[in-house]
Amino acid sequence: MGGGFFAMAAITDCEHLVQYYETDQMGVTHHSNYIRWFEEARTKLFEEIGLGYKGMEEMGIISPVVGLTAKYKTMAKYCDTVVIRAEITRYTGVRFDIKYTVFDKETEQVRCTGTSEHCFISREGKVLSLQRTNPKAHARFEELVNGKEG
Repeated sequence: MGGGFFAMAAITDCEHLVQYYETDQMGVTHHSNYIRWFEEARTKLFEEIGLGYKGMEEMGIISPVVGLTAKYKTMAKYCDTVVIRAEITRYTGVRFDIKYTVFDKETEQVRCTGTSEHCFISREGKVLSLQRTNPKAHARFEELVNGKEG
């Protein structure tokens, strides 16, 4: 599972340079790209806390998106560097939520905020309790999100 298993926070920042192909004719980032950036930050976060998607999926644990929100505040433009902050805000053993804030690296102006909701399922699509399926991962979530030591 990765060397970052004992990181102390369920939050990370991920930098992204806005690419030309991510923008429209006016040089403004197309709204769909923010969702991709959420995923970039979420993937980084899970790697950092030692619960990377690749390792989890190799154990047969999949965490699909079951809900998503995005609120667009200001425009990111071509060649801007944005920071996508991702934070796990809720964990129940079966579901978890992540909050995102996208802001300009230079000015810190918020570009977009959002959330994603996830659950744990098996490869066969059956809902999983992480506590039963992977007690070590469950304890890690409890420690980081709910402040409980496993």
